[in-house]
Formats: sequence, structure tokens, C-alpha cells
Amino acid sequence: MIASLKRGALFLLPLAFACIAVSCAGSSKDVYTPEAEESFVSRAMSDWVSPEEEQRESWQQYQFALQAMEDEDWLVARHHLDLALKKLVEENYDPVFSILARPQDSLYRRDMPHKLIAALDEVYPQILAMGEDASVYVRYEFEESGLENLDEPPLDSAEREEIESFLDTLNRAEFTLPVEFNERVMQEIQYLTTRAHDFTEASLSRKTAFDEMLYAKIDSMEMPRDLIFLSLVESGYKIKAYSRAKAAGLWQFIPATGKRYGLYQDFWIDMRRNPELSTVAAMRYLRRLYEEFGDWLMAMAAYNCGEGCVRRRIREVKEDTLWDSTKTVTYWDLKLPKETMHYVPRILAAMTIGHYPEHYGMNVEKKELPAFDTVTVVEFMPLDDVAKAAGVDTRTIQELNLELNRWCTPPKESGYVVRIPEGTRDSFLVAYEKMDKKSWSRWQYHKVKSGENLGKISRQYGVSVHDIQQANHLKNTRIRQGQTLMIPLPASASSIKSEPKKSATKSSSASSSRKSSRRSYQVRSGDNLGAIARKFGVSVQNLQKWNHIEGTAIRAGQTLYVEKPVETAEKKSPEVPVEKAPVEKHSTEKGQDNFIRHTVQSGESLWDISRTYGVTIEQIVEWNKKKTTKVKAGEVLKIRSNR
Repeated sequence: MIASLKRGALFLLPLAFACIAVSCAGSSKDVYTPEAEESFVSRAMSDWVSPEEEQRESWQQYQFALQAMEDEDWLVARHHLDLALKKLVEENYDPVFSILARPQDSLYRRDMPHKLIAALDEVYPQILAMGEDASVYVRYEFEESGLENLDEPPLDSAEREEIESFLDTLNRAEFTLPVEFNERVMQEIQYLTTRAHDFTEASLSRKTAFDEMLYAKIDSMEMPRDLIFLSLVESGYKIKAYSRAKAAGLWQFIPATGKRYGLYQDFWIDMRRNPELSTVAAMRYLRRLYEEFGDWLMAMAAYNCGEGCVRRRIREVKEDTLWDSTKTVTYWDLKLPKETMHYVPRILAAMTIGHYPEHYGMNVEKKELPAFDTVTVVEFMPLDDVAKAAGVDTRTIQELNLELNRWCTPPKESGYVVRIPEGTRDSFLVAYEKMDKKSWSRWQYHKVKSGENLGKISRQYGVSVHDIQQANHLKNTRIRQGQTLMIPLPASASSIKSEPKKSATKSSSASSSRKSSRRSYQVRSGDNLGAIARKFGVSVQNLQKWNHIEGTAIRAGQTLYVEKPVETAEKKSPEVPVEKAPVEKHSTEKGQDNFIRHTVQSGESLWDISRTYGVTIEQIVEWNKKKTTKVKAGEVLKIRSNR
């Protein structure tokens, strides 16, 4: 199936480049090298084209593909490469890109097919490694109808009269967002009910499945109910919606903003695809924007293009010598980026259509989300095993848990809450109780560094090269710099490889010293207890107990036990000092105001600290009245105590 997709994509090339012969096999890059080589992506990203060529859609889609490849999101990369091929063929017949207009285009046309095929050669083996039915692994949908076709022709008189005649009958007080039925809004109504009719109709149908949850969240935060239509324009109410800006979920959070509002993302999970959590995050963000700008339309504009952009445009309006300083600047006065100029009117148009779908010829079908129960599973658990215990297929479990990035639950010692079909909880718990959980591995992910090979990595984690190959579907031992590998760690052992027992004739002190060195770890800059615990397959609580640590603060250069220390009458080996972090410098300290004082360690970020205490970055910023999310070593932060 995947191979046929590749052949279909490549079929486009001969239409414009019949004279180009491209060889995809037998290149020198397939020769095995023992150490990680510079990645294809890093080489490709260093390519240069002229500023004029950078404006080509084929080049932009190629860049989006490279970014996805860097993140090892192979299906996203394939999507953008397919679009790049399509755009390349279209540009060949576009007079704007005529070789007579820009002679340098001949070089671009000569080189781009080679670049795209080389990228496809990198992507498709990864997709094939997923299995024959790669559709099971599709996590994203690339529908962008909500914001495409931004240059719609102006309304003719008949269209305007038809739209206006209905709008004149409406009471604007029934809407919870301020609306003006001006030319821009009417043009978006025309677009959503004609060219994008199917998209709008399907979106309104999907909306019915989320109505109860979305309205409940919005009402609980006392926000305008019609903000629900922002999600129609952003994602069409698709949880798996994914944009080329790496925005995801119903509310299309980009990674940085998602983390800022508590939507955790890592190798294992992406909470931007959790409908409940992302809705709360979106409302919190919109409320903060409203508090700054005092206008819901400006808040929505800032949601799209950023608050900094809106601030600048407001300032530009006020600095205009023709501006009446007694007037209040509104959204309609701003000259914003092209997409944002359409974005807010399109939300208002969607709101109008959503209130009167029958008038606009929308056949809205009632949808329902599948009912579910929840169970908590400890450690790593393959979704295949979750499905087997629940008596359903794996795809059902994946669809209920779209925030999961991998084919397993995250390896969290505290457990992970999994959704299973309603009515299967009791049978699941019976099957779960009987499972041999010791057979499940712990998992660690490792980003390959320059000079590393599978042998070196396997020794680092105490697993075999074969196990790493099998876990990552590697057909050989070739890896590349920047590649992320999943490392299966044995459930009952740490990641340190044990050495053979020494002769009993050796002195006990020497033996103790060697054993201690295998049980210790020297803290590096950027480490935290959680990361070290995961690395060695132990709990944070045990690390604290074994090393007499109060709180979670550690420092670079500190030596920690990562296994239970052996108690002997002898003095501890100097290689593994038992250290107690001084409270006044490194530990957290609880004050009378119910806040914990946390001293920032070298390499720590707000993200690390928020994870340590189970709070959000936004809360830490608010508690400490910070204007930025940057922190520096030695800075003391207040963290509200939940205990």
C-alpha cells in the first residue's frame, strides 16, 4: 500500500521533467558506517536558494517536510513531500514562474526533483517499518479548508443583497460575541456556504459530538459561548488536526503555547490532542488575551497571530497622525497579517451559520463520541495488551486515547489513566490482574549523538544491539546523528550492566569500591531527579531515600546512588559520598504563606520545575510576577504547596 503511494506521487514528475533521470538505489549513503553520520535533514536544511525561490510553495512544503523528518514524524513528512511534488508540477505551467521571467528557475527545476526523491527515499523506509497497514498509525488530519482560499472575489450585488436581507432580520443580542455584519463578514459567509460548504457542514456535524463538553467548560469559566466557533475555523472540530506550523488538536496549539498552558508534550504523549484539557487551556489563553486587550475580537486575532503582533498594530494606529485620539481602537481598525484579516470575520461567519444552519442549507447530522471508562495502568503497557484485556481491537483503544504518540502507555511509575470502551472496565481489571507485568519492559528514548553507534548505546543501557534493532524496526546497524531510538530496559534491572563477580579473595574495600562505582551516577547540568529515575529504572522516592535528599533539588557534579547502597561497618567509599542537599541553597523550603521556595539549579528551566511540582508554567509566572519564562541559576521561585 505504501509503495503504491510513493509510485503515485512520483508519477507526477515525468509530466514536467521527462528529461531527468534519477537513480534512487546504490548510492554511497547506503554504505554502512559504524558511527552515526550527519543526518540527511541537517544536510538538506543547509541548502540555499534565492529569496525569490523561497517564495515557491514547492520549496515551502519541502521545508515543512524536513522539519517533520527532524521530528521523526514520517507521515507528516510524506504529506508535505507529496504536496511539494504537486506544487512543483503546477509551477512548471505557471507563467509567474516562467523561465523567461526568471532564468535562474532552470537550476531550481533541475535540482528540486533530486531533492524531493532523496527525501522520499529517507521517509518511505520508515513508514514501511511501521507495518503494511500504516493507516493504523495516522495520528493527524491535514484539512486546512477553514483558512485556505484567502483571496475570495468581492461579493456581487445579488450575493450581497441575498446575505444582507437575512442578516437584517437577526437580533445581534442573541450572539455572545460582538458582531458587525460588514462586507468582510458577509464575504466569509459566502465562502463558508458555497466553496467550503462541505467543510462547514461536516464541521457543524462533528461539533454536535463535542457540544456538551465544550459548552460545559466554557460556561464554567464564564466565557462567551460563541467562542466554540473558533475551533471550527482552527480545526473543524478534528482532534487529529495538524497544521504545517506544528499546531495540533481541536484548538490548534503550537508546541510552545501548549506547554505554557499546561498541555504536556513529549516523546510519549501530546496533551494538545486531549479535548478536555486543550479546551480549558484555550479558554484560559483567550481570557488572558481579553484581559489585556479588553475586546473579544482582538483576543481572537491575538490567538491567531500573537499578542505581540496585535500590540504593534494598535500602536501603529495610535501613532498615525490622522487617527482621532478620542476614539477606541477596535479590531476593524487594525491592518493585520493576511490570514488574521480573514480569521476573525470567518469565526463570526461560522457563528452566524452555526446559529442558523437550516437557512444556509447545512444538513447537520447528530454525532456522539464513544462512551468510555477509565483505568490506571502502571509502568509501560502495550496498547495491544490494553485492547486484549478490554476485549476490543487496538484501533479502538488508539481512537479513545489520541494523545498517545506511541503504541504503548508512557512509562510512568505513578501510572497512566487509559480510556477503554464503556462497560469493559470489570473484565479489563480481571484480565489486567492476571497479566505478568514483570514481562513488560521499561522504555527510555535516546537521541543519537555524533560518534555514537549501536554498540556504544547498547552498553550504556545494558541491553543488546539486537533488542534495540527490534524495538526500532532497524534492518541493520546504521543509525544517524539526531535520530531518536527507543531503548527497552528490563523491568527488573537498572540500565547499568552488571559485571562478573570477583574472587572472594579480593579485599572487601576494593570490591565495595568497584560495586559502588557501578551503582552511582554523577549529576550533569540539566539533570533532574525525574530524568535520572527514568534513566536507571528506579523511583524518585528511592533516589531521595538512598541519597538522603530532602525535596527534589540536585546540583551538577553531585554523585548519587542509583541502587540501594550496601550497608557495611566500613566507611563509605569516597567515590560515592552520601550528600544531604543544604536546605538554604539547594532544597525547597516551605514558608508560612503556603508557598514552597525553590532555588533554581544550573540547567533547570521553568518546564522542569513545573513538572517537578505538578503545576503549570503559567502558574509559576503568575505567582512570581515574572514578565518572562526565563530563569537563572540561584533565582528563588515561589511554588504554591499542594500538601
